[in-house]
Amino acid sequence: MSTGDGFDPDQGAGSHAAGDAAARPPHHQARAEKRQQSRRRVEKVALATLAQRGFDAVTVEEICAEAEISPATFYRYFGSKEGVIFRYEEDFLNAAARLGELVDPRVPDVDQVRDVLRRCAEFFEGQRDIRVVRDRIVMANPVLLRRTYFVERRFEATLALALAAARQEGEPSTSSLIDAALSVVVLRLALVAWRDMGDAPLEPLTQEIFESLRARLTGRENLGR
Repeated sequence: MSTGDGFDPDQGAGSHAAGDAAARPPHHQARAEKRQQSRRRVEKVALATLAQRGFDAVTVEEICAEAEISPATFYRYFGSKEGVIFRYEEDFLNAAARLGELVDPRVPDVDQVRDVLRRCAEFFEGQRDIRVVRDRIVMANPVLLRRTYFVERRFEATLALALAAARQEGEPSTSSLIDAALSVVVLRLALVAWRDMGDAPLEPLTQEIFESLRARLTGRENLGR
């Protein structure tokens, strides 16, 4: 998943990556950007082809013919045909870590969850079209669907660890595990509804679903407290 406008998971990587980029000669930076543009173009072509014809019915060679690249270039970009579907995974997990790092442990846990959801919405904004195509491919293929659930579970575990670190817990407490799981449930419901809502923003939808869930917990202990 390419990152959306707004929240940038790479902001949490510190100045090392930024320093490396700044140290590159301009022609190296231009070359790297050109490669990124080429990879994004191939990704779009590949996803459109796979969505139209089905994941198992399309070969890498056929994707390459559509994208007008060599198989060697394809494998260099993605590693495998599945790699096109899950190219977002690294950014996704980096985002989970960064989301946890950005919470303010001084505010109530329920407000920390709201902040996580807000930043998640920023991360996904601008990605609706590519998510719709990717989801169409995944939902039609049990193997891809299982891996998608695995990625989601890794996101939840990474977020729980990051929340625990921000809250100065040695290991994720029950509260951090619950808050991470709750964030994933809310996001899953919001993303499914959002992809069919045209240009509607995601953030209000995540908050609406979150507050609806909180209302169901009336009379119980607040999230994480």
